[in-house]
Amino acid sequence: MYFDYKNLFKRIAIYLLIFFIVLSITYFAINVLIEPQVKKNLAVSENIEKNLFIRYLNYLRDLITFKRQKIFSNELKNTNLSISILFFSQFKWTFLFTILIFFLSLIIGNLLGIFSAYKYNKTADFIINIIIGFIAVIPLIIIAVLALGFSETFGYPSQFLINNSLTFASLLVPITFTSFGTISLIHARARKVVKEILNSEYYLFALSLGQDKKRLFLKQVLKNLIISELQVLIPYYLLLFSISLVVERIFSIPGQSIFIAYAFSKAEINLIMFYFWFSFITILISRFIFSIVLDILNPVQKVNKSLFFIKRKGVKHA
Repeated sequence: MYFDYKNLFKRIAIYLLIFFIVLSITYFAINVLIEPQVKKNLAVSENIEKNLFIRYLNYLRDLITFKRQKIFSNELKNTNLSISILFFSQFKWTFLFTILIFFLSLIIGNLLGIFSAYKYNKTADFIINIIIGFIAVIPLIIIAVLALGFSETFGYPSQFLINNSLTFASLLVPITFTSFGTISLIHARARKVVKEILNSEYYLFALSLGQDKKRLFLKQVLKNLIISELQVLIPYYLLLFSISLVVERIFSIPGQSIFIAYAFSKAEINLIMFYFWFSFITILISRFIFSIVLDILNPVQKVNKSLFFIKRKGVKHA
C-alpha cells in the first residue's frame, strides 16, 4: 500500500503554522484581558516583564527550549510543583468525566439513531424522537438542581467523593444528565446518515440482488456512519468539554474548572497559556489522526482532494 509522505509532511507543516498563529493571538489576547488582574496581584506585577512583546518572546523561547515556566503566586510556588503536574492533577478528573460521558453518548446515540432510521416514520421512531427531543431541550442547570434535590430521597451522593468507595457512584448522576445533549446530537446525525444510506440507489440495488442485510449493514451502513461521525467527533467533544466545566463546579468535581478559575483569578498567565496550548495541540493531533483514518476508510475522498488540487494547479488565467 502506497503512503503519501509528501502530503503527510505538508499537513504537519500546516498544523504547525496554525498552532503558532493561534498561540500568538491567544497569548496577546489573554495578556490584554488579564492586565487589570495583573496590576492587583503584586506577586505577578512585580515579577512579570512589563513590555508585552518582550514577554511574548520570552514565553516562546521557554516553550521551544522546554524550560520550566514561572509560577508567580507564592502559595503555588511553595509547593515546588511544575505547571504540567498542577494541570494534569486536575485534568485526569475532567478527562475521566468527559470520556465516560462521550462513550456513553456514542453508544446510546448511535444505537437509537440506527434503530430510528430502520423504523423511520413508524411509532418507535416517533417515540424515540419525542423522548430525545424532550430531554435535550431541558436546561442543564434545571436538571442539575433537580439531581441535587433528589439525592437525599434516592440516596446517591450529591457531591463528588474522592478516594472513596462511592467515587464512581458520585460521578454517575452528573455523567447521566450531562450526556443528554450529546446523545441528542449523535442520535440526530446517526438517524440522518443511516436513513440516507438505506434510501441510496446502491443499497437498494444490492438488496434487489439478494445480498445479505447483515453484511450490507457492516460494509455500507456502519462503515459510512463511522466516516460521517469521525468528521464531527472533535466539535462534539469540545462542546461536551465546555459544558463539563459548569457541571464540575455544581458537583464539586476537582477538574479543569478549578485550574482555570484559579489561574484567571491570580493572573497566572503561564498556567492559562499551558491550558490553551495543550488543549489546542490535542485538537490538532486528533484532527490529524482522524484525517489519516478518513483517507484510509474513504479513499474516494482522498482521490477527490487530489483531483481538485490538480485542477486548481492546472488552471490558466488570461
